[in-house]
Amino acid sequence: MPYSLIYYDGHMHTTRSDGTGSVEDIKATALRRGLSVVIITDHCESLTRAKWAALVAETAAASEPGTFLALLGFEITGNEGIFNRSHMLAFNVADPFVGDDANEVCPEEVWPDPPNPAGTGPTYPENLAKWADYVHSNGGIAVHCHTSGSTRLGYGVDSIEVYNQSHIDDIFRYAKLLSYSDEQALAFAKTLSDVGLSGERDLNTPVLLGSQSVPLRQAVHSATEMLTGVGQWLGSPEAPASSWDQLLMAYVNGTTDAPIFGVANSDAHNTADPDSTVGAGKNGLYVKALTAEGVYEAIKAGRSFATTGPSLAFDVNGELMGSTAHIASGESASLNLSVESESPTAILVKIDIIRNGEVWQTISPMQPAYEDTLVDESVTEDGYYRVEVTSQEQSSGPYHYAWSNPVFVSVP
Repeated sequence: MPYSLIYYDGHMHTTRSDGTGSVEDIKATALRRGLSVVIITDHCESLTRAKWAALVAETAAASEPGTFLALLGFEITGNEGIFNRSHMLAFNVADPFVGDDANEVCPEEVWPDPPNPAGTGPTYPENLAKWADYVHSNGGIAVHCHTSGSTRLGYGVDSIEVYNQSHIDDIFRYAKLLSYSDEQALAFAKTLSDVGLSGERDLNTPVLLGSQSVPLRQAVHSATEMLTGVGQWLGSPEAPASSWDQLLMAYVNGTTDAPIFGVANSDAHNTADPDSTVGAGKNGLYVKALTAEGVYEAIKAGRSFATTGPSLAFDVNGELMGSTAHIASGESASLNLSVESESPTAILVKIDIIRNGEVWQTISPMQPAYEDTLVDESVTEDGYYRVEVTSQEQSSGPYHYAWSNPVFVSVP
């Protein structure tokens, strides 16, 4: 069956929690930015039965069969703070309330994760697993959001946010409070955002904190202590930050039964603003049909790429992202790749092909589009391939990024 490429943003807020806009406001921005689907994810702790019923009606009214879907999820909200937040999105769950709906009890109230005074991640990590279990028991999809590398296999989530625009914006603002220039603050924000992708890789990189050069991990702790009174530790020594590739390799090695896919979302709160961030982080999704069932099936299958701009199509021996190519030992893998900058003034500056957590090939097209078939001549072990794309607006403008979900390889 042929697939259609559509775009969705799966994390945003209305006035029913801490957003500024309505479902209609969100729809207007989404349509202007080429989205076919939005998933409204107000914080469960802010919702009542009346608010939920109103959102059900409003999302149904905003949807246009075959053209646009406004779907309804919610955000389970535990530990707050700049980093190490315990938050999880729930998609395709009938309502957010555990037990009798009349009690309006959210998962984080039944299985709480309060602030951790040590700043080392979730106070009760086992309760995040219970949130995911609850979502799954209701037929839903669980997404660990703005993770800061804190995702653990035991949580049992289906996806993680490899990019969250609100998280980038928050870190940028905090960096500005520390007297960083705009350029320094954006670079700092992107590096910390990438912890969910790269794990421990960059956390000992020297950075400036005032006039001192300190490891990034120490800078984060000192800055968050200065700003909030509680220093946040990213990763080690208590709990090393997990990279997305480590989570994927755990699936390849049989440590876990299901892969964890990557998504990008806006986490927009300024949803009434003309320059709302809805769609600033989004996902290209290959669907069989533009229906709620078709969207959720494609999300669960990982048939998507996360992006802040570029688009891509990627398969291995004809198997799409999220699927598995079965290849006899010693036979070749054909990686079919097509990438577009999706901006008339941007060029593709780098495409990394990741194989089993390592960069296998790097391509620098320096043009708006790239298409080729890359051949891995002799495949001898189980693994995966995925793609990371960087584009840049010409004349040293801003960068944009895309991340494919993996195509797995099984060698009998």
